[in-house]
Amino acid sequence: MLLDENGETVLLCTTRSFPARPPLFVFLFGKRKFVVLTSAVQDFEGRTLRAVPGLLGKLRYVALLHNNAGTYSHWGLEKIYGSGGAERAIRSSHGALIARILKTPLRDLADDLQYSAANAQITDYELLSCLDAPSGNGPAVQSFNASEKHFRSVLHTLSALVQNRAPAIPRDASPLPPPDR
Repeated sequence: MLLDENGETVLLCTTRSFPARPPLFVFLFGKRKFVVLTSAVQDFEGRTLRAVPGLLGKLRYVALLHNNAGTYSHWGLEKIYGSGGAERAIRSSHGALIARILKTPLRDLADDLQYSAANAQITDYELLSCLDAPSGNGPAVQSFNASEKHFRSVLHTLSALVQNRAPAIPRDASPLPPPDR
């Protein structure tokens, strides 16, 4: 328990959830405020990344937080956890996302690509090019002990699937004549 200078505020902090039967707290004076402490990773994944639709959409968002200096920047996390804590949290989440993508079947990734691109209001190609950028905001795969070749091959395969998904007949082509009977 902490009391402020005037002895009016009681602040209780815990990092564990209460047992089935919570302890009895008696407040004789002051305001009650319970603070649940979360780590920067839990905060980033539970609040920020949860709001971004799609697995590839999440990876795109994290890639956009990556700057040319090789670090990540997120104003809100930095304000709460400091730049070092925010950097470690985003880097950890980035590695987890890449590992999850490498474990996801291509069919599911192809569906996720359409979903993520539609929610970001960009084309499938634009989303893939953001993830495949070798420099700048592209994800640094090497630093996550993941196979960079594996990741690049997944992106290349998704690109090929997008190209094959494109209609074979242009929309402005004249329709086929009816069959002869």
